[in-house]
Amino acid sequence: MRVAEKKVANKAVVILLFTMIILLFLSFQNIEAAEIKIGLVNLAEVISGHPYTQNINQLSITLREELQKRQEELNAQGKGLDETGLKKLEDKFNKEWNPIKEKILAEIKSYQAARYSHIIEAVKAVGDTGKYDLIINSEIKVPVGTDILNYPIALYGGEDITQDVIAEIIRKLEEEQKEKDKVK
Repeated sequence: MRVAEKKVANKAVVILLFTMIILLFLSFQNIEAAEIKIGLVNLAEVISGHPYTQNINQLSITLREELQKRQEELNAQGKGLDETGLKKLEDKFNKEWNPIKEKILAEIKSYQAARYSHIIEAVKAVGDTGKYDLIINSEIKVPVGTDILNYPIALYGGEDITQDVIAEIIRKLEEEQKEKDKVK
């Protein structure tokens, strides 16, 4: 009886080991099949490389210069005025300045919205072309203090597609410009 029990136990151990080997083999197959392609994009670099960023920066400079110029005019004209006269002069300047400021700010917002739209479209296009499963912001900043909590999501790995995204944005803008030129 003991020999028969040992044979049954040995068969059970062999079957168990064989089953474990098959399960391990299948799990490695599933891991290999589940491999994903990850792209990394430095959004700060993409934003600074976008052609509209120059327009936004120039408009911001124009806004600051215009405000400084108006402030100097207000100071020059306000010398020697009493508080009531100064308040009237300030109200007049604000009434003239607000429409100009709002126009410049609206133009900046328009450029920003278009820029972000272009970036999203370009990331999607590069992702589709490169067959990426996931694209992550890889912007690298040197953390100071608790800034480590704001560190980029991707710390290592993946394929950097930043230049591809910038090239796609430029290609798309050139294509749009050609379409505009055809219409004219």
